[in-house]
Amino acid sequence: MRANIQAHDAVRGPVNSRRFGRSLLVNPLPANSRLCNFDCVYCECARGSWPVDFHLQPDLPDSESIYDALVAAAATFRADELDSVTISGSGEPTLSPHLEEIVEAVNAVRDYEWPQARTVVLTNGSLCHKPRVRAALANVDERIVKLDAGTNWMFDQLNRPPKKLSVGELCRRISMMGEFVIQSMFVHGPLDNTQRSEVEAWTSRIAELKPMSVQIYSLDQPPYKTWVRRVPREKLDAIREQVQYMTGIPVHVF
Repeated sequence: MRANIQAHDAVRGPVNSRRFGRSLLVNPLPANSRLCNFDCVYCECARGSWPVDFHLQPDLPDSESIYDALVAAAATFRADELDSVTISGSGEPTLSPHLEEIVEAVNAVRDYEWPQARTVVLTNGSLCHKPRVRAALANVDERIVKLDAGTNWMFDQLNRPPKKLSVGELCRRISMMGEFVIQSMFVHGPLDNTQRSEVEAWTSRIAELKPMSVQIYSLDQPPYKTWVRRVPREKLDAIREQVQYMTGIPVHVF
C-alpha cells in the first residue's frame, strides 16, 4: 500500500525516484511555498514569484511534527517497500533552523521502521561553511550536493545565487564537508552548460572537489521557464565519459 500523505504535508510518498528507488520525501520547509537562496532557471518549484522571505519567519515544520508524520507513514506500507528517506523539499533544506533535530527524527524512525533504507539530503551546498549545517549533514547516509557550473557567469545565470557568492567560494564551502556526491543539471537553450568551455570548467571543479561520485541528469518535467530544454541522453553520456576520463571519478547518468 502507498502512504496516504498529501503533497502539502511535511512528509509524502513513497515516490519512485530514478536515483533513490522507493523514497519517502521529507520537506523541512514551509508548506505550499518555496524557500531557497538560489533561484535556478530550471526549478520545478518556481511559479513566477520570488521565494518566501526568510526574514518574515515563515511557518517551518519542527522535528516533532515530522517525526509524527513519519510514524503515520510507517503504518501505511510494509517495511521492505522503502529504499530511502530523502530530505529535500521545496527549496534549500539547510535553511531550516530545525535541520539537525529533523535529521535526528528521521534517523530514529528509519532505524526502527525501515532499517534497510538509507537517509539522503539534497542541498545546494551554499551553507556548508556553517558548523550547524555540517553537523546536521554529517548524520545522514548520503549528502547530494548541487554543482551545475564551473564559471561564475554560468553560475550566476543558471542558478542565480546571492550576489556575493562565487562558484569558487561555493566549492570551498562544499569541500568543508566529509564524503559527498555531486549532482549536476545540464540544460540546452539560451543558457547551455553543455558547451565545451563550460563542461571543461565544470570538470576542473569536480577534479578539485574529489566527490565520491557524480550524478548528471537533465529535465524530468517541464520547468516554469519553458525556454530551458532537456539535454538528450547521448550528450549526457558524452559528458560522463569525458569527466571519468579526466578525473577518474565515477559518473552516473539519470
